Amino acid sequence: MDFREMLYITTVADCRSITAAARKLYISQPSLSHIVSKVEQDVGVKLFDRGTSPLTITYAGEKYVETARKILLMSDNLRKELIDAGLGEKGRINFGMPTERAGYMLPAVIPEFKKQYPEIELQVMEAKSDELLQAILRDDISFYVIPRSQGELPVGLKAEPIYREQLLLVAEESMLTEDMFLDESCVSNLTEGKRKNRCVNLSKMSSLPFVMLKKGHAIRKKTDLVLRQYGIDPKIMIELSSCISAVQLAAAGLGVAIVPQRAIDALGGMERFNCYDFSVTPEFWSVNAVYKEDMYLGRAERFLIDLMKQKFNL
Repeated sequence: MDFREMLYITTVADCRSITAAARKLYISQPSLSHIVSKVEQDVGVKLFDRGTSPLTITYAGEKYVETARKILLMSDNLRKELIDAGLGEKGRINFGMPTERAGYMLPAVIPEFKKQYPEIELQVMEAKSDELLQAILRDDISFYVIPRSQGELPVGLKAEPIYREQLLLVAEESMLTEDMFLDESCVSNLTEGKRKNRCVNLSKMSSLPFVMLKKGHAIRKKTDLVLRQYGIDPKIMIELSSCISAVQLAAAGLGVAIVPQRAIDALGGMERFNCYDFSVTPEFWSVNAVYKEDMYLGRAERFLIDLMKQKFNL
């Protein structure tokens, strides 16, 4: 067995298709099929059942892929350690972020990163949080940035905090009646300083339409959890893939939306919208860098994560 064969077999296992894996690996389908057959011949067992569609991985195949991933990760860790030991400054960082978060965070960190590591290429996978989780389990990326706590992650993954981000409810003022507000105001420690927001009582909002993100997004998971806590089975007006779009639709009076503050900031800030806290204690979540516990983060990867902390942990 060699590293190339292990990479090919794990890719076939991920794609559940030799044709799809061949496209991802930029080789021909017959060549990949031949390599799979050769590996199966070498190890003396079938790794895949090719009589099913999608391809089914056998028990032996599962054991092969599990071990191959560990070996490939160890190889990648060694490569990074050797680069660091030689103070090398060439290479590539593969990491992930949801699309809008990439647009929000990367402009603040890339210029300074490139000054320090001009020869390091940044390869960003932009996808939903669930897709990024699968990518890191497959070792497609070294880490990803997501608002997901340690307790929400599978065993073997580590969440390293970057900064805390407030969650707010956005609504057009005429949609809310006076009985939907709490008597007291909430003090929010926002990036522009302390300010008071009116607090809404979510339990009074069961009749309102909600603008929601599609399933698979971190904010959708959080919103579903919050609404369950208040006994609300939401009337979903529309499902979107963009928190920024959710803010705009809520501001237009088409529904109410729970969004992270960065989506509001991207559209000009709190002063442009009717933003409310939905509990007396303002709701925050932790934006984290997530990576495998046994992943070696190279000097440049560590610098990038620390730079995000510096820029956003205000």
